[in-house]
Amino acid sequence: MPDPDPATTDDAQSDSGSSKISLSVATAGTAVLATMTGFAYLFSLWASSGEISPIQTLKIASSQYVAGNAVVAGELAASVELDEESETDQEWMPLHSFFIGAGQFEKAMRLESPRARRKELQEAIPPLVNAETLGFPEGRAADGHRMLGMAYHQVGDYEAAAKHLQAAIDVDLTLRGELVPILAIARARRPREDLDEAIVAIDEYLNGESLDAEHQVEANLMKIDWLIQLRRFKQAQQTIEKSYKTIAPALQQHAGWSLAAQDELKLKDAELVIKRMLASVNRAHGERLIADIPARASKQIDADQREKLSEVLKELAVLQREAEPSLASRSRLTAAQAFLLSGQQDLALAELTQLRQQRPFREDGLEGGLSEMELLANFGKGPEAVQTAKYLVREMNQSRHLNFTQKKEAEFRARVTETLAVLRESGEYAAVVEIADSIPSLFGEAPALIEKAIAYRDWGDATLSAGRGRGDEVSREAFASARARFRGAGDAFASAAEIQFDTKEYVPTLWQAIDSYQRGRHFSKSIPLLENFLRYEDRLKQPAGLVAHGRALLAEGRPDEAMDSLQTCIIEFPRDPMRYEARLLAAQAAADSRDNEEAKRLLNENLSDGQLTPQSPVWRDSLFTLGELLYAESDLQTLAALALPLNERIEKLREIEPLLNDALRRLNEAVDRYWPLPRAQAAAYELARGQLLASRLPEAELESQDLLDAAQRDLRQKANRFRQSALDRFTAMVRFMDMEERDDDLSEKQNAILRNSLLGQADTLKSMRRYAEAAEAYRDMSLRYMNEPPALEALLGQSRMVRILGRDREADMLISQAAVVLDRISDQWDDRFDEMTRFSRDDWKNYLQWMIGRLDQANRLTGSNRR
Repeated sequence: MPDPDPATTDDAQSDSGSSKISLSVATAGTAVLATMTGFAYLFSLWASSGEISPIQTLKIASSQYVAGNAVVAGELAASVELDEESETDQEWMPLHSFFIGAGQFEKAMRLESPRARRKELQEAIPPLVNAETLGFPEGRAADGHRMLGMAYHQVGDYEAAAKHLQAAIDVDLTLRGELVPILAIARARRPREDLDEAIVAIDEYLNGESLDAEHQVEANLMKIDWLIQLRRFKQAQQTIEKSYKTIAPALQQHAGWSLAAQDELKLKDAELVIKRMLASVNRAHGERLIADIPARASKQIDADQREKLSEVLKELAVLQREAEPSLASRSRLTAAQAFLLSGQQDLALAELTQLRQQRPFREDGLEGGLSEMELLANFGKGPEAVQTAKYLVREMNQSRHLNFTQKKEAEFRARVTETLAVLRESGEYAAVVEIADSIPSLFGEAPALIEKAIAYRDWGDATLSAGRGRGDEVSREAFASARARFRGAGDAFASAAEIQFDTKEYVPTLWQAIDSYQRGRHFSKSIPLLENFLRYEDRLKQPAGLVAHGRALLAEGRPDEAMDSLQTCIIEFPRDPMRYEARLLAAQAAADSRDNEEAKRLLNENLSDGQLTPQSPVWRDSLFTLGELLYAESDLQTLAALALPLNERIEKLREIEPLLNDALRRLNEAVDRYWPLPRAQAAAYELARGQLLASRLPEAELESQDLLDAAQRDLRQKANRFRQSALDRFTAMVRFMDMEERDDDLSEKQNAILRNSLLGQADTLKSMRRYAEAAEAYRDMSLRYMNEPPALEALLGQSRMVRILGRDREADMLISQAAVVLDRISDQWDDRFDEMTRFSRDDWKNYLQWMIGRLDQANRLTGSNRR
């Protein structure tokens, strides 16, 4: 602001030094000075005297508003504070709020940047609304509603804009010419948009006003848009033709506005052709849109329509070269739609890319970028979609020319969300994560985190699915990758939930985080979230949380704490379906706490409840778990009994017999019902091992003294029946796995069952004293697993059998061969020795060296006379 006139300033200072200046004299004597130097500066000189009251300041503001200085009036009003308790001040409050809002409004409307203007208008709305609530000052109602209507229109709240614009016209009919077109647009853009109502308003404007040709065409262009949207194509065509006639005289004189209007009408012609064609296209349910064109629309366009599109594209190419930049940009979008309809997606993509890159970046650039992302997602081009998204985010954050209203923001979110869903369907999960990381500033931090979480979760599911092999088993590598992705989903959901803490979305998002962590076996991270979930979730929805809490604690090795949560679910929610899963997990917790009786009780309750059927996964898992638990208990007790003296051993094995029989009955039922599920295959192997356990009692009884021959025969036959049953089951399992392996590679669990069944087959033959057959079985196993750890067990087993058969030299050679095989086993098996055999690699090396050393010593003592 320039300095005030020195002479005038000196006079003012001189006068103020000798006597106080009255307000009226000061106002009259310095009117010209106020115009030249700015009223705010002059007011600061007056205010320094300390003689102006708030009411006097508002009177000055009023005179400035009347003089057309709304910004100055607003600044003056903002410089004072009124006492809400004072009756005198209360009378001036409506005027005070009105001037503040009016000043902000006027300041905003002088700005060129839509972003900056919208920010200022958002600050102008509250004081204007307050003025309306208190009652607009006398004679200011029309102006107040006008400013509120235009402010709401600029920020994108079209419902409020329509309300206030209509109110302004009702109060002051002279505002019709200025506000009716804006009112019509607001009505057309409302969330409950009524284009018919908007058309009625624009028709009233056209019929009731003495408009020149330029303004008539401007109104008709809006009307054409709405008619096309309503599919009233004939009326739209008639309005276009009428508009051409309206501008004809001006075109003959080469008036600039008429040339621009002609270009607009040409674009409307092209849009009308495309919308007419789209009206004949049947959009499939769920079919996605690209630039407002159904993805498969081109397949329904015939040859005549393609020819028409070709003509339209030629006209649009002319517009792109010759029309003003804004219209040229819009013509690119229309051209892209025409290319999409004609099936030329690459050319459509080129048009959209150029539209996005148009400078300066405006609404057309945003539309081009969003449409480009939709098309790239449809192509499954994730990396290119990421680049487009980052470009949009950067431009939208920086552009001074983009009017990003509430409605555009909602549309932006909806279209980006749909695009991300398409990319996920295409398997472009990494691209979705990267886009989600780039959009929080425009999309909202919590919604962006949720999109990222969904991508990670779906990525984890896809990884598990791709890594699933025979027996529905997932490879270790795939499971490790999936775990990492589920953890990423859990982290993102948890962060989103934290942001949404004070919203109704908090608990559902928290559950998504819990579910993701547990699916990825990150139970420790789910436990604190579950505690919050149980604190805030409705009671009727808590059973699922209690079960998840118990599962997490159980996985973390805290069975007693797990039991507390699971028992709460079982006892406090006796009719909730989750009680069955709670019992199953509680049984596992009881078993982990060495309370097998409680575990068996819980499992039997599930099996005998009457509400569950064998088709239920929980009933099935309860049966498997009970059979496995009974077998493990029988196996452990049998192992302990074998170390006892004979009489005690027999007594103990007789005590174990009912438990073992129950285990065999449950395992047999599970195999019969659910074969060939992977868990049923494991149960079949345990069933074979259980037959060998059952043979231990008659074997022990055979060692008793003074048995009659008949009793010995009976016991021997009984033991052999159990062994034969075990042998038959091992053999059947080996055959089954051989058949499975012909179709595809076995899973890791199937390989383990096959390996153990082969070993069990050979061991059973040995226990039946069929040594030659046992040796052959061990040999077959060593050949199958040559240069793998199981070959070592097989070679030693074969060595023992041939030694029993009196072939000592062959037995020695097999031990030496085992040492050679050990050296040939690749390092990649180092981590699997303990899993597949009795020793680690180093332990095997030491053991075989010791055995070979003993053989050398024996050879020296016997002079090497070994067969």
